[in-house]
Amino acid sequence: MLRRHTVTRERLHGASIPSRSQRGTAIVEFALVAMVFFLLVFGIIDFGRLFQSWVTVQYAAREGARYAVTGRSDCAVAGDDRIACIVNQAKTATTGLYGAPGNVTVKVRSWSYPSYADPAQQGSAGNACDEIEVEVDYDHHLVTPIIGAIVSHVPLVGRERVLIEPYAKCGGS
Repeated sequence: MLRRHTVTRERLHGASIPSRSQRGTAIVEFALVAMVFFLLVFGIIDFGRLFQSWVTVQYAAREGARYAVTGRSDCAVAGDDRIACIVNQAKTATTGLYGAPGNVTVKVRSWSYPSYADPAQQGSAGNACDEIEVEVDYDHHLVTPIIGAIVSHVPLVGRERVLIEPYAKCGGS
């Protein structure tokens, strides 16, 4: 049988029990690494939430424009008010955003057929063959404390511009 040397045994025994200063160093190192790790993890979560909010805002603008393109004005919420129906359709599509639909702003503007020349008519749903744009604005608030202290909110804007279907004579009312 092989016998270990006593010095080796003492060295092995001493290496397994860290000294008091080594334990303190490990705690400090863990605190520094953990802070960076958690900042990275919560930054990734914040970025994911931001991306989800951006996709939702784009989807809401598209849904508002899809409703506007038909020329309909028969929604259950607003009766015959076409602008209110478009706004309602866009705000309904923002479900899932924090504070939505209350802190979501929807703007509707149109350009007249056949020139589509600027300036746009703000707050106008347009007529057949006109061009219409639905804009959805939302302020996304970050939840990571350190990042949120630097950038408290990110304004997100979704726009969708489409041609209204010729449901009546183009250029007429």
